[in-house]
Amino acid sequence: MAIFAELRNECLIRELSRELNTDIVLFGFDGNSYFGNLQGIEDGRIAILAPAIKAASSSVEILTAGGEVLHVDFARVDLWPLVGKGTAIVSDPLDPRPQTAPLTATVVPAAGRQESHCLIHVLRREIGERVFIGTLGGFVFEGTLGDVDDELAILTVAEIFVPGTSSSISDTKLRAAVVNLEAITSVSTRRS
Repeated sequence: MAIFAELRNECLIRELSRELNTDIVLFGFDGNSYFGNLQGIEDGRIAILAPAIKAASSSVEILTAGGEVLHVDFARVDLWPLVGKGTAIVSDPLDPRPQTAPLTATVVPAAGRQESHCLIHVLRREIGERVFIGTLGGFVFEGTLGDVDDELAILTVAEIFVPGTSSSISDTKLRAAVVNLEAITSVSTRRS
């Protein structure tokens, strides 16, 4: 698909290749989230996931866009349509048990669809600030923006809002995220 080639972010794929044998969450363009231990990358395109060390189950977990959690033995995930990844896993981010912190953020996306490079320019001015980054697939990443480099945004996570569910992934379960800026749809901030 042509859109996958447009979303492909070689910097994100290179970064993933340095995270072998690490628990990660991959956020896909289709709204699905994949939680597992990255075992390898085939042909620079396919991530091989085994059950995560920090998982609540002994399976790779897939949170579908509809909110269902599937458990599989292994997963192969296409890296080209990724909108982001979660790292610094504290505990199972897809565990359906209630989290200790309630959902508190209200996200207001930027008005209208802008070309990604315009949004990236806006985002660069927000380094060090609390931001909300909306992506294709319906994900919203909230956190403190650490850097914008190589079409990637690096965040210290406050919460990640996942499509198909009323709960979020908070910093009690996942501490850092990298967002593929080729897939952003909005950049929002909240001033105190």
